[in-house]
Amino acid sequence: MSDRKARHDLPPLPQGFTLPFFYGTFTNIGFDYLLDDADEHQAVKALLREDAAGRYLSPAVFEGSVCLSFNYQLYFAQFGSGTGVTQEIELNVVAHPTAEAHRVPRLTYTQYAHGEDQTRILGFCRVHVACDSDIAIKAGVELFNEPKHKAGFRHTLPVPNATTVDPKAVDQWKVVCGKYGTAAADGSFTPANTYFSFEADLSGLTSQPVSAAPFTEYGSGHVHKDEESPHFRPLAAPLNVLSPYAWHDLRDGEEPLELALGQADPQGRSKAFLDLIVDKSPAGAWVYQSPPVAAQNRPYWVRKA
Repeated sequence: MSDRKARHDLPPLPQGFTLPFFYGTFTNIGFDYLLDDADEHQAVKALLREDAAGRYLSPAVFEGSVCLSFNYQLYFAQFGSGTGVTQEIELNVVAHPTAEAHRVPRLTYTQYAHGEDQTRILGFCRVHVACDSDIAIKAGVELFNEPKHKAGFRHTLPVPNATTVDPKAVDQWKVVCGKYGTAAADGSFTPANTYFSFEADLSGLTSQPVSAAPFTEYGSGHVHKDEESPHFRPLAAPLNVLSPYAWHDLRDGEEPLELALGQADPQGRSKAFLDLIVDKSPAGAWVYQSPPVAAQNRPYWVRKA
């Protein structure tokens, strides 16, 4: 196959994987941070340069600010011979291909958050992904060359089965990411076994429905020019969430989020990313939860005669 023809082919799928991958349910909360300082801009560029895909990307700029974003995911999937429940946290740089800079629209952060980039060139370059599923890790690495690491989680989420008992929990989130396999019997992690955690209370905050998806996610594929000089080629894939997100503008008002670093030795490039945002306030939060599809209701008495 000629190089010219190969440039127009879709990336091959590794054996054993098929796409699209359909999510049965999906819970997703993310936070965006705007960085204005020139040194911070250079640090973000350095994060990209260290990634096989990121070296071909440039940070998105919104009125002089670059954007870092992290998100937590909890999802369920059905397979022909089994099921899977997976948790992940992605640490992302909002970026675009450097070679496509001329196509990137000039946007404010608010416009970006509302999904007004119809080119979908602005997307996520994953700096670090913590995940508790071996299958999801294998898929992420083989399909997209994600920097994916095994980790454990303990979560408290505002899902319907909790808020019927405690209405105050309707907009409260808490997620701890720790060393896989070190959680206590109750699911908790000691500070020494915690990588990082976040706690958010969005109750009382106004949200707006936004058309943020599909999200463009940048990765890379392993290409062999020959056995002596393998290299990675950048690729992009959309994640299409099929309903609107709720977006919260957090630039005014009280701080709703507490992000904390644990004492465990950090994985991958997570520390370089988290150090840039741990003492800052997020500019926005975005939330999606799959609606319930069925409900088991309480019983009632039946007459015996």
